[in-house]
Amino acid sequence: MALYEFEGKRPSIGKDSFVHPQAVIIGEVELGERCYVGAGAVIRGDYGKIAIGNGTNIQENCILHSEPETIAIIEENSLIGHSAVVHGPCLIKQNVTVGMGAIICAGCELESDSLLAAGSVLPPGHNVPKGKIAMGNPARVVKDLGENNKLYNQIGVKLYQDLAIRCINGLTLIKE
Repeated sequence: MALYEFEGKRPSIGKDSFVHPQAVIIGEVELGERCYVGAGAVIRGDYGKIAIGNGTNIQENCILHSEPETIAIIEENSLIGHSAVVHGPCLIKQNVTVGMGAIICAGCELESDSLLAAGSVLPPGHNVPKGKIAMGNPARVVKDLGENNKLYNQIGVKLYQDLAIRCINGLTLIKE
């Protein structure tokens, strides 16, 4: 993994978290315990701070960044899907699913147990209320989050928490 100090600010990686060797983490980034960060992910805490809660996964090719002197917060047990972009300041509360390729703009909030569908764009300053699904470009709330969606988030989060441990113990580079 590529961890970089930036102007005296260093990333902090929690216990039992896995950061893939091809991920890049820069500056003021706090990664909680039991997190997974996939290959190609870039988490830039150079201008603003990035805080990622326990048990959250940042999947392959995600980009996380925040504007100067602001913070992007992703609370615990959230799932940030492949190639999603999270641009702070923003607040992603606990048990949120951000679908593959979704974009979250500055000033947004996703309340707990919500879902932003794959490929959706949440425009600056918008929010997704607790227990709702938003989709589209621009993303709009379309329905309540059903029990199946809640279960999917819980299973997905648990799979990535387990994958973090499996990667710590069993990922081996065989050729460079």
